[in-house]
Amino acid sequence: MIDAARYGDHCAEFYDEMYPPPSRLSLDRLVELARGGPVLDAGCGTGRYAIALASRGLAVHGIDASAAMIARLRAKSGGDAIGVTLGDFACVSAPDRYRLVICMVDTLALLPDRDAQARAVARLAASVAGDGSLLVETTAPGRRDTFVQMDHVVETRGGPRRYSPRLCEVSLDDLDAWTASAGLAPHVRWRDWRATPWRGETGGVISIFRRPQA
Repeated sequence: MIDAARYGDHCAEFYDEMYPPPSRLSLDRLVELARGGPVLDAGCGTGRYAIALASRGLAVHGIDASAAMIARLRAKSGGDAIGVTLGDFACVSAPDRYRLVICMVDTLALLPDRDAQARAVARLAASVAGDGSLLVETTAPGRRDTFVQMDHVVETRGGPRRYSPRLCEVSLDDLDAWTASAGLAPHVRWRDWRATPWRGETGGVISIFRRPQA
């Protein structure tokens, strides 16, 4: 069985040197979707999004399997404002229901297989408040049962470090099926934070799901 903490424990020390702070536009969109919050950040890592959203006045809770990642979050300015659940979000649920649940930057693909991804989506969907939204950021095209082994050397302040996560690609058809089973329906799909409609292009995809209205 793959240890869910392994990814974060390996790269927590240099994670923030690989990924820049969230763009102002992405935060503006998330704040709009949250409509006052609260927000759940699944796979919150070092708190890149969680802390930035909390600084906009939202109550934010994170969930992450890596104690090393959470320690990095806690060490940051504003990190003490974030409630955190330590655990694999395919197996552990957050303690509340949220106006916005986010799973950013292909984090769902870090789960080891489709079964784990399906369990995670079910738990995240169950955490969405009745009038809330689930936002999942993935990469297209995602193919079923396709695994990608990344292997990069990252130049960090502490010297070169190897970054080699294994990704299980997320099929949008599967994502739609999993959310439907959990009572959510596609609301909109963007290819960027400018809210450009996704038309099948290769690259990042932002999918937003809500409960169907009666």
